[in-house]
Parts: sequence; structure tokens; C-alpha cells
Amino acid sequence: MTSGRAAPIVRAIITVAVLGWVTRSVEPAAARDALGAFSPPLVAAALALVGVDRLLMLQRWMLLIRPTTALSNRMLARIFFVSSFLGSFMPAGVGGDAVRAWTVTRHTGRGGAAAASVIADRWLGLLAVGVTGCLGMLFSLTALPASARPLLVVATLLLLAGGLGGLYADRVVVRLLSVTSRRFRVAQALLRVSDAMASYRTHGATLLQVAGLSVAVQANRIVLAWVLGLGLGLTLPFSYYWVFMPLNILVILLPLSIGGFGLPQGAMIWTLAPLGVDATAAFLLSTLFVGIGIIGNLPGAWMYLRGADQPSQPAQP
Repeated sequence: MTSGRAAPIVRAIITVAVLGWVTRSVEPAAARDALGAFSPPLVAAALALVGVDRLLMLQRWMLLIRPTTALSNRMLARIFFVSSFLGSFMPAGVGGDAVRAWTVTRHTGRGGAAAASVIADRWLGLLAVGVTGCLGMLFSLTALPASARPLLVVATLLLLAGGLGGLYADRVVVRLLSVTSRRFRVAQALLRVSDAMASYRTHGATLLQVAGLSVAVQANRIVLAWVLGLGLGLTLPFSYYWVFMPLNILVILLPLSIGGFGLPQGAMIWTLAPLGVDATAAFLLSTLFVGIGIIGNLPGAWMYLRGADQPSQPAQP
């Protein structure tokens, strides 16, 4: 069995195993009561925050892809929403990115630029998660389990280093690849992507805007989690969400589960247990957070089913 065929099986096993483990601690009656008490105004607020999340993410990616493509804003929006929807059925975090890069490449013929846009988008998004995690630790150091503090600090430092290093990926790749190896297709793809990433060095203002939007996305998601927590009757201080949610968002983004289920629920139970939150409430918070994100991808489902005119020739910038 090839690694490509084995990966989905491994993810399925991880998802089922973790869900089976965490659901043993979930009380169905308590879960039903908590969901039944969720007030309509908080449901509306959560849905509105998901809408804001998608619009911020769309604007962030369009800023990154715009210097390298002449595709219309309407087409880019359709690509974004459809790829987000299709990504719901793929490895968490990276499925939608892969579909987005492939679709832009099909329309423009510029694979390196398309891949660089989603890599930079993901890279700055992860960096923003680390930044919000650091802010949360500054506001409420005692809310994070002692065993998780070094992990979050190390992860944040690595993200910062990677964020700076990504702009110079072209120099790193050229040094790592020998002249002979550059003839291979994989090496050529790496060179194209690294060159496209390096092009962002001349777009400092764009990167600053994207970085600001990335922090706004994470802040919006933390507020969303807080609203969901209120709906479930959690009384945790708002500042605590800035501590445990960045770590849980990182877990959701790991391509180790199907649709963001399994590991995220386990991570949420683990991080909230020291705060006195029972497993049922933690499980519901994580599941609702992931589930409402899937609802946010439904516009992409409508666009996908409706279809749209596609450009007949590759569009060049």
C-alpha cells in the first residue's frame, strides 16, 4: 500500500479512535440539555461571526493572490468558497488550500504563484495563532496547564522564525538542491514555489495588511468560541479563551483528522479539564466550533452545485 493510499486510512483510524475515547466521558442527557438551552440570539451571533470569519479570510487570500493573477474578484471569491467547501471532506487545514491552489493553477497556468499564495496564507495564519496564544498567556498565565506552557512557547518561537524565513525560501532551496537534482520535477516545483514566495519581499505593505487580517481572523474565532461557551453555560472568563483556543485551533489545523473531528475534541477536553470544565461541555464546545465552521462553508456548496462560467484561456497578470 502506497503512502498516498495509507494516509486517509491512518486519519480515519485516528479520528475514530480519539472520538471513541473521548465520547466515553460524554453524558448524552447533559449534552442534550445543554444544546436545548442554547439561546437563539447566541446562535445568531455565532453565525454572524462565522460570516465575518469567511469574509476576512477571503480578503486575506485575495490580497496575496492579486499581484500574480488577472482573474476577477468574482472568480477568486468563487474559487475561495468552493475550495473551502470541498476542503471540508479532506484533511483538516490543508485540503481547502490544495484545492484552491490547483484551481487557480488550472485557470492561470501559474502553479508556483498559486501554491505560494496558499502557503503564505497558511503561514501567516499559523503565525497569527501563535501571536494570539502569546497575548493570551500574557493576560492569563495561570489558565494554561503547566505541561502545555513550554509547548506553546516553543511553537510560537518556531512560527516566528518560520515566518521570517519563509520570505527567503528561494535562497534556502537553491542551497539545498544540487545542480543535478534541479532537473527533477519535484525540485523544479520547489524552485517555482520558493521564487513565488520570495516575490512577497517586494510587497511589504501587502504582507502587513495580511498579517493584520490574520490576527483579526484569530481574534474573531476566539470571540466565536466565547459565544459558543456562553450558549453552553460556561462561566470561564473571556481572557481564558485567549489561552486555550489558540492551542485548540492549531490542533484543528493539523492534517491528522477528518473534517476537524477527533483530535480537536480530545485536545479541548484536555485543556479545559484543569479549569473545572467537564468533558461533556468541552466536547460540545469543540464540536460546535468545528461544526459551525462547516456551516460557514455552505455558500461554497451552493456555488459548486450552481456552477459558473470558467475562463477558456489561462489568465495572465
